[in-house]
Amino acid sequence: MRPLALAWLLLIVGLLTGCQPASKGTRPPSPATAPPAGSLQVVFFDVGQGDSALIRLPNGKTMLIDGGPPQAGRVLVAKLRQYGVSRLDWVVGTHPHSDHIGGLIAVLKAFPVEEVWDSGLVYESPVYRDYLLAVKSAKGSAGKRPRFRVMLKGESIQLAPNMRIEVLAPSRPYLMGTESDPNNNSIVLRLEAGRARFLFTGDMEGALRRRLYQQRADLRAEVLKVAHHGSHNGTDTEFLIRVRPRIAIISCGSGNPHGHPHKEALQALKAFRVRVYRTDRLGDVVVTLTNKGLEVVSSK
Repeated sequence: MRPLALAWLLLIVGLLTGCQPASKGTRPPSPATAPPAGSLQVVFFDVGQGDSALIRLPNGKTMLIDGGPPQAGRVLVAKLRQYGVSRLDWVVGTHPHSDHIGGLIAVLKAFPVEEVWDSGLVYESPVYRDYLLAVKSAKGSAGKRPRFRVMLKGESIQLAPNMRIEVLAPSRPYLMGTESDPNNNSIVLRLEAGRARFLFTGDMEGALRRRLYQQRADLRAEVLKVAHHGSHNGTDTEFLIRVRPRIAIISCGSGNPHGHPHKEALQALKAFRVRVYRTDRLGDVVVTLTNKGLEVVSSK
């Protein structure tokens, strides 16, 4: 192993040391009125060219999945406060690319965080180093460092009554030699909440999709966070046949240099008559599950 990679691994091991084992319009809606009592709400934030989603549970607990790029950190902190967040029970970095974990550095400094989930893939970058250092210096509500956990396929957590989140990926051995190893070892999460399911795909590409198919993963979900910002290699017909989504959210930046979302992904979603919501056009997209079903509003 190269010396720099060894340093990264030692930093991750240091975070794991002492941790407990796995256990089970133009403004956002007012926190006083959203979500309605007893409902589940997922806010897909407009963080530019990146991903960030906040899960607000009926029991008051919160999970933040990714935080967008570093420059989105201050805006993300402000948005979380607008939504009434004062602490985070779980923070998930789906994979170590800067457009997913960069904004989490500011979040970890601004809020008490109880637990941090990581894919465990060793990756060398200044942003990932700063992210791990931010985790190491972060504090939970009791003043202790957040638990740092490498989350792999098979983990399942009860977040609230009748609401469970399952880790579908990554799994060991990690996928290596792919078009993008960090993307193809993303943490993939499936939230079951009574009559609705949400699938969070990180930047999953073809190699990880094929592994999930081989593992016969249950991918069915009414709400799909489209993989890799709507890239052509994140969504295809076979995947949509397995997921069968009704609503799809694409998190991408206006005029981004990658041309996301790509026409191939958009055409596949259109062919399946999926309602598509894009953060580059609509701003924050808020999906609320009430006793009446799924409701979608946006900040623009």
